Amino acid sequence: MRELLDRSIESKGVVDIFAAAGIEKADISILDEQFLEDFKTHEQENLRLKLLAKILADEIRVREKMNLAKYRSFKEMLEQTLQKYHNRAIQAADVVRVMLDIRKDIDNEAARSKALNLTPEEIAFYDAVAANVANLFDEKTLCDLIRDVVQTVKKNLKVDWTQPHREDVKAGVRAAVKTVLRKRGVAKERLDTLTDKVIVQAEALFKEWPLPVLAA
Repeated sequence: MRELLDRSIESKGVVDIFAAAGIEKADISILDEQFLEDFKTHEQENLRLKLLAKILADEIRVREKMNLAKYRSFKEMLEQTLQKYHNRAIQAADVVRVMLDIRKDIDNEAARSKALNLTPEEIAFYDAVAANVANLFDEKTLCDLIRDVVQTVKKNLKVDWTQPHREDVKAGVRAAVKTVLRKRGVAKERLDTLTDKVIVQAEALFKEWPLPVLAA
């Protein structure tokens, strides 16, 4: 599907194919309740759905490294919903409803970060480990643990730390993370699993280290 869309966009132009589908802009901000109502009566249903799927999938892919656990769940939800549609188990409007719910969840991330008093970086690590320790700590204690973990990870990172020739650096990061988790009361049998989750998220988020400085 993605290949066919890419070919079509390349040959006809982005503006033309989106205009033909009645989509004003290639951005998930178009997904709202009004769009859903309009979708039910608009022609080019199949084309519109394919374009929407591409828009949302691209948005998820861009954001995924910021929060692997959260955005992989969004990706799986989208793929499973599209599969149901292809199997004719649900209607196109049902797919758009799921897309709209995903878009709302994406928008809610900023509010959740504020409510937990965690940075977007910290939220990513929170989601990576919360399911495994949520029953062990109250929310405040878990948030404090996550702050310690993120600070520890960043203190131990070095240039090219994810490259094969820098395994010693990665080993140092792992050891430091495991020490923090142990001091925070994580049981021995959970240490390796949680440390692995932290490292996987760190590799996605901090692969380029130090992080590029964005222009003002």
